[in-house]
Formats: sequence, C-alpha cells, structure tokens
Amino acid sequence: MTEREVITELIRKECEAYQLIGFGLLSSVEEGVERLLPLLGKVDSFVFNDYTRFSAWRKEVLHLFYKQLDYAGFIRREGLNAPFRRFLFYLKKRITGYLREQCKEPTIDKDLAVPPETLAFKLSAMLDDELFRNDYPWFLSADSPAQLEEVCRESCRNRFPIGLDGLLVRLKKDDPEFWNGLYLKIKKIAQNVTSGQSVSILYRKEILQDTWSDTSLLLHDKVMGETVPEFETSLHFRNYIARICLNKCREAFRKHNLPDISLTETGEVTADLFQSAGEEIPETCLLANGLADIDCENEDEVGRCLTVILWDKLEPWYTELTRDIEEKTELIFLHYVEGLSYDAIAAIKGVDMPGKEQDRLAGKLRQDVVRTRRTLKLRFVELLKRNKKHG
Repeated sequence: MTEREVITELIRKECEAYQLIGFGLLSSVEEGVERLLPLLGKVDSFVFNDYTRFSAWRKEVLHLFYKQLDYAGFIRREGLNAPFRRFLFYLKKRITGYLREQCKEPTIDKDLAVPPETLAFKLSAMLDDELFRNDYPWFLSADSPAQLEEVCRESCRNRFPIGLDGLLVRLKKDDPEFWNGLYLKIKKIAQNVTSGQSVSILYRKEILQDTWSDTSLLLHDKVMGETVPEFETSLHFRNYIARICLNKCREAFRKHNLPDISLTETGEVTADLFQSAGEEIPETCLLANGLADIDCENEDEVGRCLTVILWDKLEPWYTELTRDIEEKTELIFLHYVEGLSYDAIAAIKGVDMPGKEQDRLAGKLRQDVVRTRRTLKLRFVELLKRNKKHG
C-alpha cells in the first residue's frame, strides 16, 4: 500500500470508531487525508512492513491528526451536550460488554438475572449519569479519542461487575432499569412457583400475574423503605424473593377461592416443604433463638422454618437434616425451586440412557422426592423434640 492509502484507511477507521464526521470535525475521510498529508514527512516503506515501527508511527500520526483537529477543544465545547454524552454512553456499553465476555468469575447474574439480561454489567442511564459526573474532569484532560476511551475503560473496570451491595444501592436509588431486570427474575421465580399448580390454565395465568405483580410491589416497598434483611449472598436474596412469591401465591389462591396450596404424593404442587417464610416467620428467629421457639405440633410453623433452613442452608441444622440424603435433597431443589420436571431431571442424570430407561428413572426420581420430603420433615420434628428436651 502507498502512504496515501495507509493514511486513508487509518482516518476511515478513526471516523467509523469515533464519529468524527457526525460531530462535524471532518466533512469526509478525504478532507482528513488532505489536511494530514502535508504535515507528514516522507515515510520509509519498510515502516509498513514492521509491526513495532508501524505502531509507533501510527501513534505519532494520530497524535498530530487530533492536535490539528483540536480534539481537546472539541471536548471542552461539546462535553456537556447530549450527542457527545450519547457517544460516551455507547462507548462504555461496548466496554462493559467486553468486560462481561472476559469475566470468568461468578457474578450476581447467576442468581438474579434472566439470560441474556445482566445486572452485574448493566449500564443504566442513571448509573451512566453518575459515572459521567465523576469522570468529567478526566475527560477534559484528554486530547484524543483513545485517551477518552481509556478514561471510560478505567471507570468501567472500577465499577463492574456490580456485586450484591452495588445492586442494592441501585435498587434503593430506584433505578428503573435495574428494577426492570430484577422484575424479570421475579417473574421467572413466580412461574416456577405457580407452574405445578393443579388448576385450570385460566386460573394459573391469573395466579401467576397476581403473584408476580404483588411480589414485585412488596419487594420494591421493602427495599425503598429499607426494611429488607441483610443478605450474605445473591443466592440468599433470590431465596428471600422466592419465599415472598410463595406467600403471594397462597394469597392468590385464597383470592380466587381455590384450594390452598399443598404438596401431594405426586409432588405436583409446592407447599408444606417450600412454604412461605418471608412474612410470618422472620429469618432471624432461627439465628436469634435457635429452635427453642418453634412449635413442633404446628405443621405450618414446622414447614415454614424447615423451608428457611433448607433454602438458606442454615447450619448446623442443614447438615444434620440432609446427612446421607444430600443428592436426594438436591432433587427437591431441582424440581420445586428450579422448576424442572421429573422428565427433565431424568434427561440430565441419565443422559446416556435409552428413552424407556429415562422414563423409569423419572418415576423413581418422583418417588425419591416424596420419600425425601417425608424424611426431612420427620428428621426436623425429631430435631425439634430433641432440642426442647435438652433445652
């Protein structure tokens, strides 16, 4: 390639990446070439065949190019205007997308986002406004788009991925984009809670809608009123939401004069075991007073407290209750919490099995879940009695 062709390609890429023509800094790529070429000395052809030399030459050329365009003056003039703010926003969106792709560590998305949505790498308009105010003094020191991009990159590295504490900050600030992302997860949880109910499709849709909307409204009020408990992990937050969903599902059943939720022998409906503990029984009661205040003769209270222990894996009770039946306890979570059918679980666990053997495995898994529920409840009642005897 000739020197002119190299310069033309270089300026074309800069115009495409940084909207130089759109912002009025140039009228065309050709104008940029004509303005830049007279400022350059003769270039030895071997520069274009050596990557290290070419990189150094390219850096010098771009520095001269943006100095000639007075890019630093452009930032001072346009830095607060909407088009430039929008340009920076999409630049940061591109950076956060890259950071998300490169992230190998687990994030809050695992428990709180519905793919392909993200909460850990969400750049909302409200958050972007906060970042802009913080970064603006650094923007004014940039004299090229590359320096501008580096400021944005450093800002995003320092903020993303967003952890659980950061998410709660966004929610308490009533950031609508973060709430909308969380509402999608609440809907997914509500679907899991209501999907197995033995009611007509018409009622099931109404119950889902009531459960989803009522849970969303209650959670929003609790977060904004700062009445939610402290959560150690995003999983604990998800379980807290799920317990509210269960409670609101029960209320929806009563609202529509339907039979109350109860676990059947076929395991179709969630209830005695995975019953709501979000409202009537505070999670802290188990930590504050142990098992002393739980009435082992009250089946509802036993079911709610057992749910808290299993969902939050509270020790030392969780280990004692699930000893030697850990895998079968996991089946309960896969079916009731993750919403997988027995056929789907059988397909996962018996991936190499023929179809008929998978069908038999699905039947066995159903029986295992029924027996495991019964075992867990009996163990918990025995644990309560033993605790009262020694208390």
